[in-house]
Amino acid sequence: MKRFFVLLWALLSLTLTGAAGYELWLDPSWGKVFAALLIAYCSVCFFQLIRAAFRPWGLLGPRRRSGFWVCLLLLPLSLWPLRSAYEIWQAGVYRLRDDGEVTSLVIVRQLLAWLQELVGYLGPTLVLVAAGVGMALLLLRLSRGQVVR
Repeated sequence: MKRFFVLLWALLSLTLTGAAGYELWLDPSWGKVFAALLIAYCSVCFFQLIRAAFRPWGLLGPRRRSGFWVCLLLLPLSLWPLRSAYEIWQAGVYRLRDDGEVTSLVIVRQLLAWLQELVGYLGPTLVLVAAGVGMALLLLRLSRGQVVR
């Protein structure tokens, strides 16, 4: 089973890294460099997660390290609120979009729009920055507790 996951990892990571490298070769830009680095980061984290999960008692034992790699895999997700905050700051206004998304996201969007009416565009920006930084700090704190020595 481990070989299957390693082969699947190798196939996907080589394909995605090759596609990102090809796009970077055709039209170099900082965004594509960041995307290639993100793909490489996720590829390394997934490989280490596969290695850690297939150790004896890798998921539940005292030497578990799979939780550490899961936390590191989720760490780039904390950039989404920061990117949204940057877009709000760049535009100078929070625009409420109705994409027909999940109800909880609609509530958050309405809350950010209400906050903008109260404080201005800095309100949603500060809330999203706090959410992104808080999520990153939480994941780093959780990852510290996953590796038992």
